[in-house]
Amino acid sequence: MDRIFTLAVILMIAGGCNLSSLEDTVVVPDVDDEFYLDIWEALTPQGRFLEFRLRTIANEPCLNAAIDYEYRQTNRELSISINEIVREEGCVPGDAPATASFRAYSPLPGGFYPLLVDLRGKVSSDGQLVVTSGAYNISLEEGGGIVLLRPELLRIPENTIWGYVYFGDPVLETAAVELLDDLQAISKARPLPEGYYGYFRIEGNHNLKLANGAAPAGALPFSYWYEGEKEALVNLLEGYRSDYGEGLEVKVFNTLGEEL
Repeated sequence: MDRIFTLAVILMIAGGCNLSSLEDTVVVPDVDDEFYLDIWEALTPQGRFLEFRLRTIANEPCLNAAIDYEYRQTNRELSISINEIVREEGCVPGDAPATASFRAYSPLPGGFYPLLVDLRGKVSSDGQLVVTSGAYNISLEEGGGIVLLRPELLRIPENTIWGYVYFGDPVLETAAVELLDDLQAISKARPLPEGYYGYFRIEGNHNLKLANGAAPAGALPFSYWYEGEKEALVNLLEGYRSDYGEGLEVKVFNTLGEEL
């Protein structure tokens, strides 16, 4: 009798465990953060393309190490698979992050895009991308090994020109200021909202700060709204370049991805 009772208790316990296991939620433990994910808007004459940029958090022993990935875009569903780090046979010695960059297949219309990012096919993170006329907003679950560098990328309005003027010799400061005055005279002021635009950042009091390394220290940055003829703008710039040569460095960019 005791043996029957004991067997019945064991069966009840086992049955209870099996039933509860069917209802339990399987939790995938967090993995170490290994990669940064950033977004960028590539400006081209063919349109604006969202660009994803990956890089390892830790440095690799090769300056030209790359990240093997797969990108898929089905209707509004976007997915990124990070497979492995690739070190080519022609490794350039040095410490640097492994990188990869890739674009959406076509300019993305406004709206909501589900985003899935998986790491080596073992752990995945759900996210979303929201595209509006003024910004890309992106979010991603934490714990999947991928860290978002920023949640928002503002979009540079059409017909914006930006860049910098740099003079190495103080004697050319007057010429640099005159060039900015001439640019402003043929353009219109268009204060941009504060935030990150990729190519530059707008800080308090509408101050424009170019991306690191995009301009020499001490350069005078600017942005204007220009709807005039491209030829007139180019002629103005070439006149100053001809008059002052390499002593006055002028860089101007537009929303077609051109450097003027």
